[in-house]
Amino acid sequence: MNNPIKKILENSDYKEILKKGSYFLILRLFGAFIGYVFTIYVSNNYGADIYGLVALCFSFFLIIGVFGRLGLDTNIVKFFSQSKNNTEAGVFYKSVIVTFIASCLFSSLIFFFKEAIIFRFYQQPKPELINFLPWILLSIPFWNIAIICSSYFRAKKQSLAFSFINYPSRFLISLLILIIFWSSNQDPIIILKAHFWAVFITAFTSFFIVIRKLNYITISTYKYLDFIKESFPMLLSSSILILLTMVDTQIMGVFETKSNIGIYSVAVKIAALTSFSLSAINSILAPKIAKSHAEGDDSFKNIVRFSTNINFFITIAIASVIIIFNNFILSLFGEEFIEGSSILILLCAGQIINSFSGSVGIILQMIGKQKVHQNFVLAALIINIILTSFLTPLYGGLGAAGATVASMAFWNIGCAIYLKKIVGIKTYFHKL
Repeated sequence: MNNPIKKILENSDYKEILKKGSYFLILRLFGAFIGYVFTIYVSNNYGADIYGLVALCFSFFLIIGVFGRLGLDTNIVKFFSQSKNNTEAGVFYKSVIVTFIASCLFSSLIFFFKEAIIFRFYQQPKPELINFLPWILLSIPFWNIAIICSSYFRAKKQSLAFSFINYPSRFLISLLILIIFWSSNQDPIIILKAHFWAVFITAFTSFFIVIRKLNYITISTYKYLDFIKESFPMLLSSSILILLTMVDTQIMGVFETKSNIGIYSVAVKIAALTSFSLSAINSILAPKIAKSHAEGDDSFKNIVRFSTNINFFITIAIASVIIIFNNFILSLFGEEFIEGSSILILLCAGQIINSFSGSVGIILQMIGKQKVHQNFVLAALIINIILTSFLTPLYGGLGAAGATVASMAFWNIGCAIYLKKIVGIKTYFHKL
């Protein structure tokens, strides 16, 4: 046995990352598979036009949802990763109530202005969104309850529960509902109705499981206002990050047809496969870093280096397969989606660049550098909006993809340089 492999197998932290990260990755891949089956089902039965509208609805779902969570989901991971907070069940219950109310307020605001958004914001008319939006807005408060629950599971290193809620749950249940009711109702609105009920079932089930684990209801002695204040920079970072990943779809909605939006969204969805290993690693890394940093232990630096190297090699492997077989993969969604070939290749190349930098966002937030992370992501968002607004009218989806790659590269590389120069943590790929 050579030394690097022996070193990995003898290190308990490395083994935990590989073992639990593998469980997460399997569920993440299963979730992706279900998500792609859902997309193929919708695109094959309803066409690129309807999938374009569904993709726009899902971008509203993610953008509004992250504002409704107020950063509480990220802070719960940090808070409950520390064993001294195990008895503070009230923090969890208050977070559920606050995020539900906030989500309802944000969803109501969009519902009130929905006609202005649909008929004045988009240059390409999309009146069908009038019927689609209410169902997606109604699902947001319940999804945020599910996310708060999954964050608790993540803090307690229960990766399987965390992974299932975040990835396969809503698309798996949605797909089952669609298949059951397809013969009796072929109206496209059934897609969003199925999604709502999937989210509701996921939220109810996950909340029930968490309260069974907490086993009691208590009014926390922890000053919850301080918890919210600490969460606010995380809200800014996470909301800006979601905007960073979704703004291209919304700007595509302004300038492009429903069909082109659908093609672009499918390319983005496929390229996201390359980030699964990072998601798997981060699910294990976040509570470890939070706990080690809180205890003044800097041993997590070696874990960070190991994680980056594993992620980099996996990303290259996945991206290579997607690039080589891009036409075949796109054709699964329908022949018209092959037009997204160049977009898909460009997005995969961008993911390779990002994987080189490592888990910069998680590290900055778990070591108390939320504001630094927020500033980098905000700058990246501004770059993205400017470039996407300029390039999309000229080059369509390829311009939007180029803008996304450039802004994400700025954010990841910039954070990696900051962590190395200022904090003394090497997150980027380098030899073990």
